[in-house]
Amino acid sequence: MKHNYLLIFLVLFLVNVQAQDTVKVATNLTPEQIAEQDYNSGLAALKKNECAAAVELFNKSLTAKPNFDKALANRAIAYIHLKKHTEALADINSAILLNAQNPEFYFNKSLIFYDLNQKDSQTVALDNCLRINPAHVEGCYYKGISLYDSKDYDKSLEFFTKAITANPNYVYAYNDRASTKRAKNDYAGAIADYEKAISLDNSLVFIHNNLGSAYRLNKNYAKAVEAYTKALQANPNYLVALNNRGSANFENNNLKAAQTDFEDVLKKDPKNAFAYNNLSSIAIKNKDYKKAKDMASQSIANDPNNGPAYYNRGIARQMLREEADCCSDWKKAYELGVSNAKNFINASCLD
Repeated sequence: MKHNYLLIFLVLFLVNVQAQDTVKVATNLTPEQIAEQDYNSGLAALKKNECAAAVELFNKSLTAKPNFDKALANRAIAYIHLKKHTEALADINSAILLNAQNPEFYFNKSLIFYDLNQKDSQTVALDNCLRINPAHVEGCYYKGISLYDSKDYDKSLEFFTKAITANPNYVYAYNDRASTKRAKNDYAGAIADYEKAISLDNSLVFIHNNLGSAYRLNKNYAKAVEAYTKALQANPNYLVALNNRGSANFENNNLKAAQTDFEDVLKKDPKNAFAYNNLSSIAIKNKDYKKAKDMASQSIANDPNNGPAYYNRGIARQMLREEADCCSDWKKAYELGVSNAKNFINASCLD
């Protein structure tokens, strides 16, 4: 999941400031009004990701109104973005002491632990949020993410569905529910959810890439290539999609197109270990074992923990009669999680 693409939601609480008389303009504001003005200015700064400025404005608001729970909660969000987690946690705990029944405060607290990768504490905060409001959209969404990370895919689906029920236009929930279905090998369900997400927002290139991967796993290579190409049309430098399109072409035995894609990756990123190893796979298929060995070695040079590259180099070395070296490569591949390497070790390596 991408997990590289999960959002930090800004939980913003707007305060309605009374409209001033157009003739009798108030010149002496009460501390409450000053607090509300600075608070709303802080929200505006936070929306623009001007987090340091937002903190200063929330400080001023809290000086005028020290028990302003929503200013504390949103200053916590600003602190999260500034990676000041100790300050964020202090603020959100103070807000909860002032109002223990506001689900947004517990959700904000969960974001602190999410950013710190403290999963148990995040779960407690999310559960408190959902205890107060079981239909809290972002709470359900992040609960789904947490369960996905724990590989509890059935429960994860349940919470992503709750988020979608609460907000039927929630693009990220559709994307992540699709990824959960993909993890359960429900490729048709994943494709339907990815396509729904794209219908809601066609601009998110990573969802086109995810759709391509679902089609690829479903062995519909033409549709996979089409989806990857749409991602690349939106962002020609999206190398994940370019590498994936090459893999789809490779699996569809379109080796010439695959080689072009992998070589194009290397033109943009000369140290891309995945592309080198994929070129090694093409060379093995073409029985060019010297090139396969060289490409795998380039991959390993750029990523010494690339198990599939050791696996490929082992195959190439075996075909080049480098018996001792191929066994060393397969053993390394197996150590790095390539389970198929065990078959070669058992068949070809005496020790």
